[in-house]
Parts: sequence; C-alpha cells; structure tokens
Amino acid sequence: MNDFQPFANLIQKTNSFVVATHVQPDGDGISSLLGLGLFLSNLGKEVCLSWGEPILRIPPQYTFLPGANLIKPHFECPKKPEVFIALDCANIERLGNLIEEAKSAITLVNIDHHADNEMFGVINIVDGKASATTEVIFDLIKYLNEEIDHSIALCLYTGLVTDTGKFQYSNTSKKTLKMAEELLGYGVSPNFVFQNVYENYSHESVKLLMHTLQKLNFLPEIGLAYSVITQKDLAQTGAKMEETENFIDIIRGINGTKVAAILKELPDKTIKVSLRSHGPFNVIKIAEKFGGGGHPNAAGFSSPFKEEKTIEILIDLTKKLTQTE
Repeated sequence: MNDFQPFANLIQKTNSFVVATHVQPDGDGISSLLGLGLFLSNLGKEVCLSWGEPILRIPPQYTFLPGANLIKPHFECPKKPEVFIALDCANIERLGNLIEEAKSAITLVNIDHHADNEMFGVINIVDGKASATTEVIFDLIKYLNEEIDHSIALCLYTGLVTDTGKFQYSNTSKKTLKMAEELLGYGVSPNFVFQNVYENYSHESVKLLMHTLQKLNFLPEIGLAYSVITQKDLAQTGAKMEETENFIDIIRGINGTKVAAILKELPDKTIKVSLRSHGPFNVIKIAEKFGGGGHPNAAGFSSPFKEEKTIEILIDLTKKLTQTE
C-alpha cells in the first residue's frame, strides 16, 4: 500500500503535474496541496494546484500558508495532464469539477489517509493509520531523501494540527508527535500556526457562530447535538462558509454529546453535513448511508434531501448508532 518507489520513478521521468485536493477543502487538504506543491516546485517541476469548485476561495484561516500563489482555478489547469495527483480524497467524486482531468491523465496518483479509500489511482499511496494526508506526504518526501524547507514544514505541520484537532483526537499517535517534533526543527512555530488557524476569526464569523449556537438542538436521549447554517445566515452576518470549519468542534464539546453535526446549505441548495463523535461512536456508519465517508470520529456527506428530511434521517441513524454501541 505504501510502496513509494513507483512515485519515485514517476518524478524522475515527469516534469508536469496537476495536484488537487477535495472540494470544500479542510486544513489537511489545503496543507497537503501546498506542501506537496512546494516540494514539486522546488524540484523544478511545473505544477498547477487547484480544487474542483466553480469559485475557488482559500479559507481565511489558511491564507497565511506559503505557496498560495500557486493555486489556480480548476479551468486553468491542463485538461489532459501527464500526472494528476489527488490528495486527501477517499474517492474520485471528491474532486468535483476536476474529475475528468483526473481520468484523462496519463497517470493518476492517489495520496490519502482515509481507511475507506477506494484505491482509484494507477498509483495508490494510502495509509489508513496515518493521522493526516500531510503525514503520508512527509513519509514520501523522507523516502525520496529530498529536502524539506521551512515553507514545506509549515504546511505539513498545519495539516497535522488541524486533522488531529490540535493533537487531541484519537488519530494522534507517537509517530504523529515525532513528526511534529521534527517539523519544529525546521523553524515552525506552533504559536504562529495556532494563532492563524484558531485565533483568527473575523467579526462576521463570530456573529455567524453565535447565530449557529442559538439554533442548536440537543437530543440527550441519543446524544445528538446539531445545528444548521443556511445561505440566509451567511447573507445576514456577512460571513463565508469557509470560515465555519471549526464550529463543529464547539458543538462536539457539549457535555453529553456522542455525535455532533452541522448541516450546511450550499449555494446550489445541496445540504452538506459534517459529523464528529466521541469514543466508540463511528460516524462513518452514518455518512456511508449517504455515500459519504471519512474517519470513525470525523466524517461527512452530501445529502440528496432537503434540510427537514436530512435531519429526520440523521436522528434515526444516530439513535441506531448510539444505542447499539
């Protein structure tokens, strides 16, 4: 599974790469994109970094990361690239508007850490035990015996911090912390990362957070806490959906919560649901009912139903999950 040699051979004979992460990228997705993009660029490769959304916006809390100037709208990347690298995507559908480019590539590389990855690449570098995709990239660079500079280290460290919940989630391992220690040796400042990611809320996003918590529903009999963010909420507060990534961690922290959920209405009226849980409650079992996935304590899906029906099904699935575990 983690046979890095085919990728090493690919780098030696290939000059042009399209590197993409999933739509609505989180910290690990963006950090992986920039970390690997900078690495390939340092090797003298031509790289186009993107993700497949009609309007590409970097979430404000990640604009401090180096390499943002390399990110382009998906339609500016080659349509039939030599190599297409998909990052942090459990399945090819997560690439959104870049699916056809991925399928048209001479070589499709799949780099990920989701245990439910569908192994859709010609080359698959997938480690379901890794805490983040940036951890897989770190292992890959070390295997290649290439240099890691401060900018790459900063990106890789940020991916670790965000996907482990500041090193608090159950996916945090001794290996994760050893990697973090090594990255600090390249001059990465934990305080700098923390301030930018977690202490950088806009006034508008705080207003949206207050509004989201006011709409909170808690069902103690099944341990479900959930709220909803609509396009109307965004318009009223002036916040952006990209600023809501950490909201669910606040809901997850409510005493008695076994499963936390935030339903987000996208511009096309699709309902995206983010899930978090504690301990033995594997929210992949909920997400997979909708064709989604993720990790046992952090998963998500897009619902084919409207808000009311999605909540109804969510409650039913949570009841089955928390009362049988």
